[in-house]
Amino acid sequence: TMDKPTAMVSDYVKEKGINLTKISKETGIAYSTLYDSLLNKNRDRNLRGGELIAICSFLGLNPMELTKGAS
Repeated sequence: TMDKPTAMVSDYVKEKGINLTKISKETGIAYSTLYDSLLNKNRDRNLRGGELIAICSFLGLNPMELTKGAS
Protein backbone atom coordinates (compact mmCIF):
# COMPACT_ATOMS: atom_id res chain seq x y z
CA THR A 1 0.00 0.00 0.00
CA MET A 2 1.02 3.60 -0.58
CA ASP A 3 2.62 5.43 2.30
CA LYS A 4 0.85 8.57 3.47
CA PRO A 5 3.11 11.16 1.75
CA THR A 6 2.96 9.31 -1.58
CA ALA A 7 -0.82 8.97 -1.31
CA MET A 8 -1.22 12.67 -0.51
CA VAL A 9 0.92 13.73 -3.49
CA SER A 10 -0.96 11.26 -5.71
CA ASP A 11 -4.32 12.67 -4.62
CA TYR A 12 -3.12 16.25 -5.13
CA VAL A 13 -1.80 15.53 -8.63
CA LYS A 14 -5.06 13.79 -9.59
CA GLU A 15 -7.31 16.51 -8.11
CA LYS A 16 -5.40 19.32 -9.83
CA GLY A 17 -4.98 17.42 -13.10
CA ILE A 18 -1.23 18.03 -13.09
CA ASN A 19 0.60 16.54 -16.05
CA LEU A 20 3.23 13.96 -15.07
CA THR A 21 5.32 14.83 -18.14
CA LYS A 22 5.62 18.39 -16.89
CA ILE A 23 6.59 17.21 -13.39
CA SER A 24 9.15 14.86 -14.95
CA LYS A 25 10.72 17.60 -17.08
CA GLU A 26 10.88 20.07 -14.19
CA THR A 27 12.17 17.65 -11.53
CA GLY A 28 14.33 15.30 -13.59
CA ILE A 29 12.41 12.30 -12.22
CA ALA A 30 11.63 9.75 -14.92
CA TYR A 31 8.00 9.73 -16.10
CA SER A 32 7.80 5.97 -15.49
CA THR A 33 8.91 6.48 -11.88
CA LEU A 34 6.28 9.17 -11.33
CA TYR A 35 3.58 7.05 -12.97
CA ASP A 36 4.45 3.94 -10.95
CA SER A 37 4.50 5.89 -7.68
CA LEU A 38 1.50 8.17 -8.18
CA LEU A 39 -0.97 6.64 -10.64
CA ASN A 40 -0.27 2.96 -11.30
CA LYS A 41 -2.53 0.87 -9.07
CA ASN A 42 -0.70 -2.31 -10.10
CA ARG A 43 2.64 -1.14 -8.69
CA ASP A 44 3.44 -0.55 -5.05
CA ARG A 45 6.21 2.01 -5.29
CA ASN A 46 6.44 4.78 -2.71
CA LEU A 47 8.23 8.00 -3.51
CA ARG A 48 11.82 8.18 -2.27
CA GLY A 49 12.78 11.08 -0.02
CA GLY A 50 14.54 13.08 -2.70
CA GLU A 51 11.69 12.52 -5.15
CA LEU A 52 9.15 13.70 -2.59
CA ILE A 53 11.16 16.87 -1.91
CA ALA A 54 11.60 17.63 -5.62
CA ILE A 55 7.91 17.08 -6.42
CA CYS A 56 6.76 19.14 -3.44
CA SER A 57 9.09 21.96 -4.48
CA PHE A 58 7.67 21.87 -8.01
CA LEU A 59 4.07 21.80 -6.70
CA GLY A 60 4.67 24.45 -4.05
CA LEU A 61 3.79 22.04 -1.23
CA ASN A 62 5.49 21.73 2.14
CA PRO A 63 6.77 18.15 2.42
CA MET A 64 6.63 18.39 6.21
CA GLU A 65 2.86 18.80 6.00
CA LEU A 66 2.63 15.57 4.01
CA THR A 67 4.71 13.58 6.49
CA LYS A 68 2.84 14.51 9.67
CA GLY A 69 1.56 11.29 11.15
CA ALA A 70 3.12 9.28 8.36
CA SER A 71 3.75 5.65 9.10
